[in-house]
Amino acid sequence: MRFSLLFVVFQVTFALCQGNFPADAAKQQKLLGDAVANQLVGAWRLVSVKTLRPNGEVIYPFYGKQPEGLLVYDRAGWMSVQIVSDPQPAVPATDSRQGFLAAPPAEKIAAVDGFYAYYGTWTVDPSGATVTHHIRQSLYPGERGEEAVRHLSIEGNRLTLVAKAHEMGEDHQRLLVWERTPPMPH
Repeated sequence: MRFSLLFVVFQVTFALCQGNFPADAAKQQKLLGDAVANQLVGAWRLVSVKTLRPNGEVIYPFYGKQPEGLLVYDRAGWMSVQIVSDPQPAVPATDSRQGFLAAPPAEKIAAVDGFYAYYGTWTVDPSGATVTHHIRQSLYPGERGEEAVRHLSIEGNRLTLVAKAHEMGEDHQRLLVWERTPPMPH
């Protein structure tokens, strides 16, 4: 995969040096975006979530230092993400929707505070620099319909997504590092 991305980057560079633009440059840029999109397809396990404050300080305000999660991009253009905070919620201790609904409000709040999820479709910009999550449904109703742009980089089996957020009265960058999961045998 890394070789294919390097090959596409080489092709783009070669085309630009030959003066084959603007039409060829746009075509080459699309090829680069497509190559990055192909690299994203699959399942990714969460390694870390760090929030970077404007002064450079790293904080862990929402997910803790060792959250768990899964991010999935499929070839049809759908994606989903789930994150469980560290520490993981321990209540309510039920395994059914009925039991969850019957749980005390404080236990439901603890469960929701320790979990985050959304799904929708995804696209990669032609340059391959960002992926946009087109959120259809989310645990947070206010996110429905949002276009969540994430700057991305892929090194080996690691994917880093950088999201910008305004929270706690200041602008932050959230760095999410994911590791590709191996395919499961059928």
